[in-house]
Amino acid sequence: MTLKTVTSGTEKKNGGTPEGARQGNQHMLNVAERKPKATLLKAVGSEFITQSPEKRAAEWLEGQIEKAKAGVITQTIDLTPALARVLLSRNDGNRRISDPLVMAYARDISSGGWAFNGEPIIVSKDGKMNDGQHRCEAVVFADTPIQTILTLGIDRDTRTTLDQGRVRTSGDFLAMDGHQSANVLGAAASLYWQYQTFGMLARGSNQRPTKGEVMKSVERNPDIEKSVEFSRRKGVGVVGGHSLISFIHYAVWQASGRLAADEFVKSLIDGVGLSAQNAILYARNRIITERGKMRGNFKAELLFKAWNAYRKGESLRHIILTGNALPKLEK
Repeated sequence: MTLKTVTSGTEKKNGGTPEGARQGNQHMLNVAERKPKATLLKAVGSEFITQSPEKRAAEWLEGQIEKAKAGVITQTIDLTPALARVLLSRNDGNRRISDPLVMAYARDISSGGWAFNGEPIIVSKDGKMNDGQHRCEAVVFADTPIQTILTLGIDRDTRTTLDQGRVRTSGDFLAMDGHQSANVLGAAASLYWQYQTFGMLARGSNQRPTKGEVMKSVERNPDIEKSVEFSRRKGVGVVGGHSLISFIHYAVWQASGRLAADEFVKSLIDGVGLSAQNAILYARNRIITERGKMRGNFKAELLFKAWNAYRKGESLRHIILTGNALPKLEK
């Protein structure tokens, strides 16, 4: 393992790999640890033995656990796939793994969006992992190391006190960056990310973005904040909700321009001046009639199809909804 810094709770510890392991072969070791089946040569006197990255990681971790018997150790490390697999082998009695969460973390890691935020991997006095299994699973899946804090020597029973605070949402982070209507903005940006990524809105947690992906979606689509502002109108909750209509406005804007999006959403919300066969009126009435029964992707599909009919000047009496991919928007 490559240790960045070392501090301890009761006394200063000297961490890091043995000096001999750092000299000459460091590039070879880094590459080998990223490949689970790779082997490397380690000098022992005048002999050489073959040793796997997992075995090296296990030996290093055992040494740190032994040191932590004298007091809590906290250090910055590179969490490699090899070390992650070793930690996961010490994961008895933890909560069930959430595959969608692992996949979301792995996407962030693979895309370079994973941030070093100081949140530690925690290992108890008896060598069991108290916290960090989803991060370890994600590192293994992405086959890419991350920098993290490793804390060792904590009482095993303290794991029941983890995650007691309120989880920060993407809206919280957007508000911290100074954005207005941050919760609505975060939700609208999430919907647009789902649309761009999957061509539809999420039907399960594995299709929802991470907080980092939501932040990037806002950064790459700054005008979506204007869609949120425009859609803040009385009655928006009746026709789908502020976040969904903001997403619809922005999607139509990207396809056909701001003025077309403004006209469509304003007519959808207030329903003023629409003829009986108008596609917008049909969509508006159906959403109101089926309020509480129609899921988000079906609402988006209905509104996309209503926009397409409206844009082509077609009257509309009935729309079949599939809940699958959203149709391409007419320009």
